[in-house]
Amino acid sequence: MLTILVTVAPVFLLIATGWGAVKSGYLPGGLADALNGFAVKIAVPVLLFRALERLDFSAAFSPPLLLSFYAGAFTCFAVGIVLARRVFGRRPGESVAVGFSATFSNSVLLGLAIIERSHGAGPLTPAFGIIALHAPLLYAVGMLTMELMRRGGRTLTETLAVAGRSIIANTLMIGILAGAIVNVTGHWLPEPVMAAVDMIASAAIPVALVGIGAAMTRYRLRADLAEAGMVTVLSLLLHPAIAFGLSHYVFHLPADAVLAAVTLAAMPPGMNIYLFAVMYDRAVNLAASAFLLATTLSVLTVTVWLYLLNLAVPG
Repeated sequence: MLTILVTVAPVFLLIATGWGAVKSGYLPGGLADALNGFAVKIAVPVLLFRALERLDFSAAFSPPLLLSFYAGAFTCFAVGIVLARRVFGRRPGESVAVGFSATFSNSVLLGLAIIERSHGAGPLTPAFGIIALHAPLLYAVGMLTMELMRRGGRTLTETLAVAGRSIIANTLMIGILAGAIVNVTGHWLPEPVMAAVDMIASAAIPVALVGIGAAMTRYRLRADLAEAGMVTVLSLLLHPAIAFGLSHYVFHLPADAVLAAVTLAAMPPGMNIYLFAVMYDRAVNLAASAFLLATTLSVLTVTVWLYLLNLAVPG
């Protein structure tokens, strides 16, 4: 297990670098906005474009693979909503934001880095198949559920229209769609352009990880620590457990597919849970606390999951 921890340590050290640089005052607090803006609006969409542009669609979009990951994600969403309502007494809209926090794993900025560091390039193909649907699918379900449960919201038609515009205008989705179009049509870009794409893509993950660390300095664990703990357990334990059970024992998927599904499912919630909470002004403090707590504890839980995967899926 120590070997695995050493393998993934650079990923978390980059996060710690961003946190320490801002927390100590060595770099300004605005660094988080600058780095995350570059990562989310330019570098990561370019990374996803490059991945989809050369992706083997038949290998990436396997129904059993997608079911293994998303069955776990939507189970956590439903369980999070029920526990928020029944145990913590949340209002309907707040419960949806809590459930969303439990289901939206940091699959791109953190997941890809850990997969490549721990498993190599093999699982990246199925990982990109999951990621291509991740944001649009989870946002669509989250927004639709929010509008159906909260009072005084938009009509269903307006909700679907807003969700559709938000998904299509998302920079990550633009990168995915552009890469898929190039892949399908075979209209390859000139070599100098692709060289620039490769250079930007190579910077995406390191910049994003430092940006996550810088952003973590803004948040504090608040009074809703127990509820944040519940979200953390669903995200870091239940989601990967379901993904592992389905992918390995039910569908008997190839090793690379199991490694991709479980590793992505084991990631902590990403910053999108905070953005979703702010968008609806529901459970904002909880989202910030869950993001901070789960990201911190994931250093341990991700190491344990990788260790178990190495025992169960040595291929």
